[in-house]
Amino acid sequence: MSKYIKVILLLILFSNHCFASHEKVILVTEHLPPYQIANTDSSEVTGFATDIILETLKRAELDYNLNAYPWVRTYNLALKKPNHCIFSVARLPSREDLFTWIGPVTEKNNAVIWSLKSNKHAKHIKSIEDLKRYITAVNKNDATHIGMLNLGLTENDNLYVVQHTQSLVKLLFERPEIDFIVADDITIPHRAKLAGVPFNLLHRVIEVPSLPLNFHLACNKQSDKLVITKLTNSLSSIHKDGTYQKILNKWIKEMPYLIR
Repeated sequence: MSKYIKVILLLILFSNHCFASHEKVILVTEHLPPYQIANTDSSEVTGFATDIILETLKRAELDYNLNAYPWVRTYNLALKKPNHCIFSVARLPSREDLFTWIGPVTEKNNAVIWSLKSNKHAKHIKSIEDLKRYITAVNKNDATHIGMLNLGLTENDNLYVVQHTQSLVKLLFERPEIDFIVADDITIPHRAKLAGVPFNLLHRVIEVPSLPLNFHLACNKQSDKLVITKLTNSLSSIHKDGTYQKILNKWIKEMPYLIR
């Protein structure tokens, strides 16, 4: 074998080794405007949180794939697959040991109880305890579902669980037995638009400070340690050097109701 062939073979082996050892991050998310906006006509995902995450990946110099799925599939992929990372996911006590938490993606944001303005029961709601006399709908396996269970509501009694985000607001119009839903101030206008419902028909009943929706980036616990370190440092730098505020300001101009 000539020395030239040996050199070529060594280069191929070296190249294959580098390729095999190179880790790619698989990002999974759901359609949750304005945090994540999945374009139904393409595979593109935009949004405020998406901008934060893509800047994080850029700084970390990591290759990635980004896919949007329904929430249950998104959550299960991140839970079961190494190097799969999920955003925007609320950091709850019950989830603390399930993921490696990279860092916060968004500002602090609390859950809110919503109803129709025509709902005569809304005036009687002053606390979570009051909700137990009525039916409140939440999205399956998201922070509001888990949070309301932790606050004492019970499925098939006073808590109704739905599979898809777009169904939540519709329930108030289509199901007379549903009195309230749980969302947040930022996503509720988009949820209404997605459902084809005029936002001015909705009523903000009470805020739930005991159920903060602090959205984070989190990764599967079996993910590569170097990937975790790079992501953690990069996301932290975005909050420290003013980039977070710049991205937020951009979205405030596009969506003025983000100012709270």
